[in-house]
Order: sequence, then structure tokens, then C-alpha cells
Amino acid sequence: MRDIIVFGTGKYFEHKRAAIQSRYHITGFLDNRAAADAPYRYRDTDIPVMNPAAVDAEGTTEIFLMSVHFVGMWKQLCEAGVDPGRLVFPFAQEPFFENEEALAGCLERIVFQRDCFVCFCRDGRTVRIGDEDAWRAFLRQAYRERYAVIGAVAEMDTEPVSRQFGTERGTPVDRYYIARFLRQYRDRICGDVLEIEDNTYTRRFGAERVVRSLVMDVSNAGGGITFNGNLETGEGIRDGIADCFILTQTLMYLADVRAAAHNIGRLLKKGGSALITCSGLSQNSIRCMDDYGCRFNFNMDAFRWMFAEEPSLRLAAVGSFGNVKTVTAHIVGLCREDLQEKDFEANDKYYPLIVYAVVEKI
Repeated sequence: MRDIIVFGTGKYFEHKRAAIQSRYHITGFLDNRAAADAPYRYRDTDIPVMNPAAVDAEGTTEIFLMSVHFVGMWKQLCEAGVDPGRLVFPFAQEPFFENEEALAGCLERIVFQRDCFVCFCRDGRTVRIGDEDAWRAFLRQAYRERYAVIGAVAEMDTEPVSRQFGTERGTPVDRYYIARFLRQYRDRICGDVLEIEDNTYTRRFGAERVVRSLVMDVSNAGGGITFNGNLETGEGIRDGIADCFILTQTLMYLADVRAAAHNIGRLLKKGGSALITCSGLSQNSIRCMDDYGCRFNFNMDAFRWMFAEEPSLRLAAVGSFGNVKTVTAHIVGLCREDLQEKDFEANDKYYPLIVYAVVEKI
């Protein structure tokens, strides 16, 4: 195994650490946080971690630049008298870090020199780069060639395709996920089932398991509304009436969600469940925002915090649905029918279109 020195011990190195260690023998680490005259050991090993100023400028061991911000590392080592021919930026070493696949797709190798580094491209071009700005420009071009979405977004209008979530043409993207959630927990939709504004989901997912359908609204009456109740103030809330409370896309418009958590508990019978969904990353509903005001978008931690002080309630499940494609489609006004079924397979917790919780009354 070839000896190398590693400059950088952060996320980039951690992402590739196992692959690097399987192919190379690391004899030392460089880290600007190390004092120039006081090296220390890397974790529980005997491998020294040194300040880059302490590196042997006359040595020949290759130095791997383990950071996406390697340009500064290159310049720092060259200024310290290190031969640039020793430097390696291992962008082609899998597993790729973040969008590094785009770079590996267009770039064959990098050769470091003192005044610049030369990028040898797979299409035969050579590009000489002397600073961070030039490198970022090179990356922008590489990403544009790899990701069609960059050009598409750059050319798109500033007006969405639809401000009505695509309802004029089909099914809103978020409703696909809400239906998936309710279908997953449909066995809890039974007995006396409460819903907000109408009983659409009660009828769709409860079927013969529903004994009584109840509908609560904050102010409207008639049209199938059973009673008026305010989740924030508690006004009109009826205690222990629901075996299941279907509460979709509502909490974002309330200012005091902890008060709402308490009143959700009041509405439920012992052993009952609340099936709750909220927007994560989404356009705001024009009607709800104009009528009630929009206070929050949610994530999973918000649900944990919201119910933390309710001893009679237990979070049985909390999670999210969505990925960058479905979130983007929803925000720009596409509908479910504009996408393919496979687009909904990936769930990325960092791109939550819908956040959900299952709450039990204990």
C-alpha cells in the first residue's frame, strides 16, 4: 500500500475514509487547527496530526487534499515550499461526495503546479485554473452539463405553473403523500371519526369501520358540520368524542400549536388516535393564508416538541414524505399526474413535502 498524508479530517474525508484506508497507508494528517509545534494523534491511532506549516517540504509522500475547498489547501502548501507534484485531489475516488459524480463525469485528472492547476477534461480540453473563482466557474459548467435542471430553472418563469397546487389539471402532489399516510394507518380510522371541514378522508379510508362521522369547523355551520370548535382556544371543543381524529394540513395556520396539542388530546377517547399531516416545504395555500394567516411549516422535531408536555398523549409514529423532485414539482405548481410513480419512491428527510404524526391517547 502506498504511503500518503491526508490534509483535512472533516466531512469530505469521513465520507471517503474507508475507501482511502483500504487503498493507502496514511502516515500523517495535516490540520490547521493543530499547533505548529504540538502535533497530536488522530483519534485512537498513533498517526500524528500536524499543522501544515510543519510538513516536510523536502519529502516525497503524496498529500491528499481532502476538502471541496482544496484550492486554498493547494496554495497554502505551495507557499510552504511543498512540491505541487505531491498534491492529489481525489475527486474520482468513490464513494463520490455530494455532487462529485458530475465532476468525475467531465474531468479525467488534475495536475497541480505552483501558479495554477491544470484540469484535463474527458472531451480533450485542458483548463488552467489559478484561483477559487475560476474553479467555481469550472464547476458551474460541469454541473450544468450533468444536471439538466440547472438550465431548466435558469430559464423558467418567475410565476408558478399553478397557484392552486395543480388542482385545475389534476391531483396536488402533496395529496398523494397524504393519501399514502392515511392508507398506511387506515386501520385506526374506525369507530367515531372526526375530521376538519368535511369528511372526505373519513369516507375514503374508513369505509365500514366508521360508526359515526363527525365534522368540526372553527366557524362555519351547516353543510355537514357537526359542531364548531377552536383547536387553539379550546372554545367548543368536546371531550372524548373521537376514536380517530383525521387532522390534515391544518396546524400550519395556528399560532399556538401546544394549545392545539392539548385540545387534540381532549377530543380523543382513551385509546384513540390522531392522524396528523402538515406541510414541510411547500407553497402556502392562498385561501388559508389570506383567511387565517400561515404561521409555520413543520418538521419531525416540531411534532416532538409540540406534544412533549402532554402526558396523556404518545407519539406512536412521526415521519415525512418527499424528495427534491416532488417538493420542487409541488412548489412550481405541477400536479401528481405530471410525475411518474417512481418519482415518489425516494424519501429524503431533508426535503419533507409532508410531515406526519400518529398520536395516541393513553
